[in-house]
Amino acid sequence: MLASEKLGFETLKEKVIDAGRCCGCGACVAACPKSIIEMQDSVPTLVGEDIKCGLCTKSCPRMIEDYRPIYAEVFGDAQRDPALGVFLQAYALRNADEAVRKRAQDGGVVTGLLLHLLDTEQIEGAIVSGVNPERPWLPLPQVATTRKEILAASKSRYTRSANLVALAEAIKERKLKQLAVVGTPCHIQAVQRMRLAPLKRIDRSVVMTIGLFCSETFRFDDLMQQKIVGELGISLDKLRKLDIKGKLLVYPRGAKESLKVPLKDLAEWVEPSCHYCTDFASDFADISVGGAGTPSKWSTVLTRTKRGQALIEEVLAANKFLREEVTPEDLDMLRRIARPKVARQPH
Repeated sequence: MLASEKLGFETLKEKVIDAGRCCGCGACVAACPKSIIEMQDSVPTLVGEDIKCGLCTKSCPRMIEDYRPIYAEVFGDAQRDPALGVFLQAYALRNADEAVRKRAQDGGVVTGLLLHLLDTEQIEGAIVSGVNPERPWLPLPQVATTRKEILAASKSRYTRSANLVALAEAIKERKLKQLAVVGTPCHIQAVQRMRLAPLKRIDRSVVMTIGLFCSETFRFDDLMQQKIVGELGISLDKLRKLDIKGKLLVYPRGAKESLKVPLKDLAEWVEPSCHYCTDFASDFADISVGGAGTPSKWSTVLTRTKRGQALIEEVLAANKFLREEVTPEDLDMLRRIARPKVARQPH
């Protein structure tokens, strides 16, 4: 291939989609300047003439295997923790608003950050994984522009969501100029790749990225239909919450205790593309958040950029979060959780 030759969608299809590497993040949809890529049955599909601009391949988080060279481009010479990436500060936080905590996952931190950004007019909307109103617990990419929509999108679902399709909607159709993006490591990697492409409209519009800790996601029909509905006998409209704390914890509505499913029982249902991911803690986010490394109903928070650090300091000064110390032992435990995934990266 000549150095000047542009890579089109056919390259993405061959090297990522047909190879089983596609994570279904929706980055190619968001990046396409002609809107000729759509997600069909969770698979990126070309619906027009391929213009070979190369932006879909430059934005895809699975078109590259080794992200280590990108750390220097993003963070300069800042020291990188091999398991957790570059971070400025580590916090254990929980939302001070009990009503928000009850609706959210762990400490309600992501929901609280989005509500604060919206209330203070720092964003016009947030790119989140909402819920399909016609199919309970099926993730639905969403542009949340109200407090009600942000609250409705809380909780983790552990199945794939093409969040960045909503980024395309927010920028191309709704013309929103200040956005926060919430997503798993693949979503955040994609946003970073779009910034470096460079896709200036993405870089200008995304003012905050909040990454989620993620070991893996599961195929929806297998996890939700076969295991939870078929084997556990829980209707999805009666499911209150899912959590992963060494096991999959399933909380039916009205039940005092969770049902516990060993993760080894779900191993065959992991999305195949997850095996290509080496990022546990959403290393390229402004702020990374997860339930690992802190007690139940708290969240571990890593700030990675100056704007992420400034936001955490802002909400703490406004008394919107409660704070506990993160000890070196807590961070070591988080590293142990992260290492199996991080160890996949090339050496």
